[in-house]
Amino acid sequence: MRGGDIMQSHKLELELPDVILGYLQMDDEKIKKRVYMLLLADIARQGIITFGKAAELAGLDKMSFITAVGHMGIPYFGEDISEVISDAETVNQTMKGVAQ
Repeated sequence: MRGGDIMQSHKLELELPDVILGYLQMDDEKIKKRVYMLLLADIARQGIITFGKAAELAGLDKMSFITAVGHMGIPYFGEDISEVISDAETVNQTMKGVAQ
């Protein structure tokens, strides 16, 4: 949460067969985090929220979020070209500031 925002949450219970848990080879907390990241990435890819907002909700900076979900097989570059251009401009401005 940033700027004093209060975020309400709801608890969802997910029942998975043991065989799936065997494939995952993760503890419950890692599974919860992965499902949350996948959900955020999915709604970002649908255009419901931006990848920047998804990253914020995940508690990560945008590049870390994009990298993390990329490792899960979710590409960033399926996004709207305007967001890619905006990100490129941001990186360009940041690099100009570093070079000075």
